[in-house]
Amino acid sequence: MTPIARRTLLAVPLALAAASGSTPAWAAPPQPWIAYDRRLRDLLADPPGGDFDPDFEETLLDLNNIFRNRQGPAPLAWDKGLSLAARAHAADMARTELFDHVTREGYSPAGRVGLLARDLVGAPGENIAMRRNAAGAVTPDQIMGQWRASPGHRANLLAPGFTHVGYGVLRQGPRVVAVGAYAEVAARLAGPAPLRVRSADEIARALSNAAPAIRQFSVSEPGGEVLTTTYVEGRPPSVLAPGAWQLRPHLSSGEHRYQVAWGPVFVLG
Repeated sequence: MTPIARRTLLAVPLALAAASGSTPAWAAPPQPWIAYDRRLRDLLADPPGGDFDPDFEETLLDLNNIFRNRQGPAPLAWDKGLSLAARAHAADMARTELFDHVTREGYSPAGRVGLLARDLVGAPGENIAMRRNAAGAVTPDQIMGQWRASPGHRANLLAPGFTHVGYGVLRQGPRVVAVGAYAEVAARLAGPAPLRVRSADEIARALSNAAPAIRQFSVSEPGGEVLTTTYVEGRPPSVLAPGAWQLRPHLSSGEHRYQVAWGPVFVLG
């Protein structure tokens, strides 16, 4: 319901870079993340018991931006990768009947966006809803009304830092499962990053044409807050243990000040 907090580093990059020669021991196991990526993409191709509703999704965007215009924040732009993450989670919740931001296995919005929005660097958040009317079809106004009435969901609708959104709506007969995937998009990679890489240097190459430029990054366990090894442009590549990692780019916000964003998930090895 609430956006994942964006962390700020103050004069930390040198200290992190000094530790880059060590090999971290807490990489996430790769196979569960490979399987989760496959599961989400299979659900996008064949949603359970219904179909995605693009007109409903577009109307949610319009309603959200009307609401933001009345309250003051700038309108949100549509993002294809966020839409994939939203649709995939809507279908996954319908499949499992668990209506939550975190799956039974512990996969969170940051991990989903990291898997499916392969060119996006930013800070993600998520809204979810499920509705079945006693009479008549569920409408976008009803879903948006549920979110406006909930403090946490409302905060995401109006968050001034969010710049982009993707909606996913699965209609299963009289039931609708809806997800909004929001993000403050701070940078874009030149193209979709590969999921599987052989070295930290390949991760660095995926960032080489980012806009704005990304000169250094850390990694964390996917969806995790603890930063480990850091790569700094012009220094030898960091040594990473095989496993699943999430890119955590450092975005400069002034001299010796860096915001740590979220980027794609990689499977190393």
